[in-house]
Amino acid sequence: METNQIAILTDSTCDLPDALIDQYGILVIPHIVIWGDQQYRDRVDIQPAEFYQRLTRDPQRPTSSQAGIPDFVQAYEQAASRGAKEIIMLTVSSAMSGAFQMAKNAARLVKIPVRVVDSKGPTMTLGWQVLAAARACAAGLDLQGVLDAVENVRKSLVQFVAMDTLEY
Repeated sequence: METNQIAILTDSTCDLPDALIDQYGILVIPHIVIWGDQQYRDRVDIQPAEFYQRLTRDPQRPTSSQAGIPDFVQAYEQAASRGAKEIIMLTVSSAMSGAFQMAKNAARLVKIPVRVVDSKGPTMTLGWQVLAAARACAAGLDLQGVLDAVENVRKSLVQFVAMDTLEY
């Protein structure tokens, strides 16, 4: 199968740099950041740097929500319109967000086959898996080969967190 026939999609919690997203043609579905009565599409209406700057100075704390089914359907259809015959959709951990379930529900509404993969982690735990999938596609691997590459990376990941503050 040609590399451009498998589309790699993810949600905006992946924390991959824009340069890699652009290089590999990864489609990113934004989560929603809710700050007071305003909603922002993550990495579209509010960029990470702006988010973190505001977090340090705004006493009101944000919440977030996964994208809705229509957002996933639109992204799947966009991938199909670009020539994809199959989609691999990698999401933030299903234990942390409803994105995995939304992605699965949306997959039932489109004609193109969609494999939804639970990354079982947040941020770059997801990002490294997305990057592995994109690189496997670029190397010409078939669907199972790409999924195997993702699984191999997932098994090797360990995430540590260090915080400057426990305020937010």
